[in-house]
Amino acid sequence: MAHTHDHDHDHDHDHDHAGHSHDHGHHHHDGEPERQFAVSVATPSQTRRVLSFQVPVEEMEKERAAVLAEVRRELRIPGFRKGKVPPGYIEKNYAEVIATDAVRNMLPLVYEQALVRERLIPLGDPRFDNVEFADGALKFDATIEVRPDVVLKGYDRVRVEVPKRAVADEDVARAVATLRERLAVFETVDRPATPADTVVIDYVPLDEQGQPEEQARVKGYAVSLESESLLEEFRAGLVGMKAGDEKQIGVVYPADFGDADLAGESRSFQVKVAEVKQKLLPEADDALAKRVDPSSAGLLELRLRIRKELEAEEEARQRREVDDKVVDAIIAENPFEVPQVMVENYLSSLVDEDRRHRGGAADETREREIRELFRDAAERTIRRFFILDAVKRQEKIEVTAADLDERVRRMAEHVGRPEEEIRRALEQPGRRRGFESDLQDEKTMAFLRERAEVKTG
Repeated sequence: MAHTHDHDHDHDHDHDHAGHSHDHGHHHHDGEPERQFAVSVATPSQTRRVLSFQVPVEEMEKERAAVLAEVRRELRIPGFRKGKVPPGYIEKNYAEVIATDAVRNMLPLVYEQALVRERLIPLGDPRFDNVEFADGALKFDATIEVRPDVVLKGYDRVRVEVPKRAVADEDVARAVATLRERLAVFETVDRPATPADTVVIDYVPLDEQGQPEEQARVKGYAVSLESESLLEEFRAGLVGMKAGDEKQIGVVYPADFGDADLAGESRSFQVKVAEVKQKLLPEADDALAKRVDPSSAGLLELRLRIRKELEAEEEARQRREVDDKVVDAIIAENPFEVPQVMVENYLSSLVDEDRRHRGGAADETREREIRELFRDAAERTIRRFFILDAVKRQEKIEVTAADLDERVRRMAEHVGRPEEEIRRALEQPGRRRGFESDLQDEKTMAFLRERAEVKTG
């Protein structure tokens, strides 16, 4: 519904929103007089407001006079002293400049004052449209995005299905095998290499005339013949060679090879084997358990501990999946619009992070791909934010001093530091706010999880 500015406003809005500073400077500048104008607010969608302004002739006249006075103070014209150019001369020669400046000054002034009157909290900057300065009066529209007013239903009786995977003996055996691999030793042997060995080679690429490219010679390079990334011709050529053997090996790089200069190319290498090494895996016995953990009683205890860790991992994975499905079910049940400025801000932060990580310059194609690839995920993240926020409000979920104490105690235990040290680290205002906000999110998610009907069959 459109309404004019002189309505009484006794409604209040919840003004928090994700990752944005809440001080938008909506109070007019110190000493800035209240301007006379009419404004009506239209609601074309849940997240958009269009403010239509009308600024009367007398208000624009005041602004024109102020601009004229400023131009007169600053203007330098040959034959006149600075500040002494007659107003009539300025009016005649600079009328358009004065009108443009008056309009440019007035737009943000009345916009800021309207936000206060209408109790609107914009996300991002306004878009000014339909600016019309005719017969001395000003008309214009300002379009802003606001957060949707989300009121949820059905969030306390969500039904989801998340299968629970039992930890099998093979899972434990696989974990033990990984430990044995990690503790393997390599022993030099005097025999031809088998596909399970590692060979240490000296090699040099050959040019098209078969001459060695000396600047690219490599010595003492260890190659695991079990490695999946080893080119097949190399593997076949090296199996059967022993220390001292030398031969030429030709390879064809696959079309999708990581190095674009080599993809699809044929190359030859002169290769000499310096050593053949066999991998010796430690036995799966009590001695292995002691090497992994000196306080271990033996292999049986190690297996039990591994099973417990795998079960805890599976429980955490299942809980994450339950959380995701609960949120998705609430999203499906409660459609609402997401402010696009928040989606764009989120995607911009991903683009910035990617650029920092690469340490490179801007790459427009890559940035466009990131924005396209992650747009749905960004929208879901922001929906999740609004959903948790609405549940917190509707259920009055707060973080208590006891919650904070319990979390500090658990953190101290987890990192093996004194509680006092954790508390000191949290004394920085920004850090503490983030910590409390995360804790409130966790409490809200736990509230939803506990009330959900979860089928694990």
